Amino acid sequence: MKKLINILASLVLAVTFSSFAQAGSLNIGLSGSLASIAASGTETDTGGTDSSTRKASVEHNNVPVAGLFLEYESDFYGLTLGFTHTPGAADVSKSAKQRNDVETSVTDDNTANTTARSFKAQAEVENFNSVYIELPIYQNFFVKAGLAEIDVNSLETVTGNGGSYGNASLDGEVYGAGFKGDLSDNLGFKVLYQETSFDQLKLTSTGNSVASETNTITADMDIEELLFALSYKF
Repeated sequence: MKKLINILASLVLAVTFSSFAQAGSLNIGLSGSLASIAASGTETDTGGTDSSTRKASVEHNNVPVAGLFLEYESDFYGLTLGFTHTPGAADVSKSAKQRNDVETSVTDDNTANTTARSFKAQAEVENFNSVYIELPIYQNFFVKAGLAEIDVNSLETVTGNGGSYGNASLDGEVYGAGFKGDLSDNLGFKVLYQETSFDQLKLTSTGNSVASETNTITADMDIEELLFALSYKF
């Protein structure tokens, strides 16, 4: 989050100074897109005698996504600086993942254990934000590049003496290209295709029944969007 905040602060400063030297417009708008979201992950048990690995992947197509954005569009070759926010939260997997274990050992407990435990996990993402630059390359066609951030919540439910994962924020890169134009003096539009590739997620469990044993999750997520936006220009 700190990286995106610093970049956003720099963006605000750039917009402020640019507005004095170069004419342009401040654009506020709404966007809607159809997104394809692909995610894959691996959970690995480490430190125990029965280490194992489990893998899963999921893909969502034609997911509707709505967003808000704020831009400064300068007259300096049409260079545009922007910030976008996608409100709300969404599940990553289509259904909760579940498994049942029998606990046979617990740290500092010398007795035999036969405790049955049920694990349920469902990942959720929220607070999808990005900062970006758009640069026209020919007439109304432009290219886009930026940085993104998203929060990942593990939402696992554990019964008995089991470990749990925390939450994390992921950074990513945004690339795209599209077409923009004006519908009237104050109303603009753009249509574009963009991809967001996030850094790898890595979570390690805490509070396992055997202190020397942990579970580790690694996962990757990418988003492709066909996006349409409307903006009002001040």
